[in-house]
Amino acid sequence: MVTVPKPKQREIITRAPFVHHEVGEIVVYHDEEGPTIDIKIELEDTKQRAQFAITAIEAYQLADEMHRIGAIAQRAGWTPKILSDARAYLPGMTDEQIIERLDRLYRRWGGFVIGYRGKLSPGAGRALAVEVHMETLERSVDLVEQNAERLSGIPELADHLAELRSSLEDVRQLFTAELERRS
Repeated sequence: MVTVPKPKQREIITRAPFVHHEVGEIVVYHDEEGPTIDIKIELEDTKQRAQFAITAIEAYQLADEMHRIGAIAQRAGWTPKILSDARAYLPGMTDEQIIERLDRLYRRWGGFVIGYRGKLSPGAGRALAVEVHMETLERSVDLVEQNAERLSGIPELADHLAELRSSLEDVRQLFTAELERRS
């Protein structure tokens, strides 16, 4: 009597594109040996292919290393030219403060901060300026609100206070719309 080995059953836990759906795919399986992550890279229109499997801990290690490399690469992108361009929108800030803001914008925009010929894109510059102006506006609103009760008791100031609050809200909506336009 001949026994045929039972075929391996692999239950798919999840799947996702590898970087982008045109680059490859990650499929997480659970089989008799536990969870396995299969990574298949197959660049469209080329004969370049790679396939390998990793464990969950190796995926964590790979992610940590990719994050470290990404941070180094991103930081290297903040050239003296980019910092100089950004300084025009962020006067008085140190390089570290500018880099912190560029990093946040880079993450929010998914890149696309560097424009033509290695310069800061004009849209990114405007977004940085709007962000700073929004912070100033928020401090102004807080200051007005802290003193609103005392000032509203003075009849000559009550109307001006209401007008100021309305104007500040209009400016807030304008800045918010500008920030959301690219986010």
